[in-house]
Amino acid sequence: MRVCMLTTSFPRRRDDFAGAFVYSLARELGKRGVEVSVVAPHDGRAARYETRSRVHICRFVYAWPQRWQRLAYGEGIPNNLRQHPWVALQIPGFLAMFLKTAWQVCADCDVVHVHWAPLAWLGLALKWRYRVPVVLTVHGSDVRSLPPFLIRPAMERVDAVVAAAPETEALLQELGIAHHAIPLPIDEETLQPGMAPGAVGDELGLRPGDDVVTFVGRLNEFKDPLTLIRAAPLVLARRPQTRFVIVGDGPLAGDLRAAVDGLGLERAVHLAGARRDVGCFLALSKLFVALSPVENAWSMTIAEAMHMRVPCIITRAGRTEQLFTHLEDSFLIPPGDERALAEAIVRLLSGKEERDRLARGALSLMKQHGKDTESIVRRHLAVYESVVGAKG
Repeated sequence: MRVCMLTTSFPRRRDDFAGAFVYSLARELGKRGVEVSVVAPHDGRAARYETRSRVHICRFVYAWPQRWQRLAYGEGIPNNLRQHPWVALQIPGFLAMFLKTAWQVCADCDVVHVHWAPLAWLGLALKWRYRVPVVLTVHGSDVRSLPPFLIRPAMERVDAVVAAAPETEALLQELGIAHHAIPLPIDEETLQPGMAPGAVGDELGLRPGDDVVTFVGRLNEFKDPLTLIRAAPLVLARRPQTRFVIVGDGPLAGDLRAAVDGLGLERAVHLAGARRDVGCFLALSKLFVALSPVENAWSMTIAEAMHMRVPCIITRAGRTEQLFTHLEDSFLIPPGDERALAEAIVRLLSGKEERDRLARGALSLMKQHGKDTESIVRRHLAVYESVVGAKG
């Protein structure tokens, strides 16, 4: 089977964080004999064409000179447009070159797999041209932030819609869109339980006996990393050997740095930026925190932490409590409450037995929900086969 994936975000280098979950799916499909091609935006630091782990990657240039390309990557397309309105001038070229490149790459494919709802329109153009079925995966932010009139007509016309998270399932149900619930696979090549942390410990300046609490995610209000900064002094007053690591980038990066400096936390808080070696940080971690005031249900970073056997503190936001159970597979706290977060951190750092119990419960939960890679890939293949069969 030949599958062509269209995505606005894809790793530009082997150590790149952008769109890593799309690459993980493509790579796992390739391991099972699927011929996967990916069409994604170019960036000045990326190769135009490359094959990585049996995945054929084609990146289209949409602005000249290439160093002026600013629409994709960085803070993400929506934030790039908000911060630099002139970037909107690149949208026509972006769409034209995306379609032109996909027109060429997808000519011989059996299935077009589109990631993010707005790209469904490009997928439908390819469906019209080549009579090929289109599968759309929605990731949450696309359905949550865009008006229904822009995306619903396209979602109704593709051959199958996949929801990658419970929140996305609920949003699709509200729109009346039939869908398959299939998460994206964890990158098991870079996330191996018990793996050595490499040089990350030296980078953090860790000493024997230090306890690491880690946050991974976009630095924005949706993920609320600032609550961890506010909780840090409360934890340090009782457990001064605690170290806090924040992995990610985003619009709140400057605010986090200012908060760290303002509270005098430079020695206790490490802002690592966007990293591809998340597994190395998780390998060092005693605890992982997910602090969204909006939704946590099967966040990719939570799944990665649980896979790495790191106990999770999670805010009771959105549908979180429909999925996670307090003191069985996670420790749940109110959102935006630094005191509750500090109490949870101190309690769990003080009790290895409780941490181990939560880690075991989390692994059981992941198995129950089919979060293992083999199950995820098998379900994607079943969707592909169903739309190809319907076409025939």
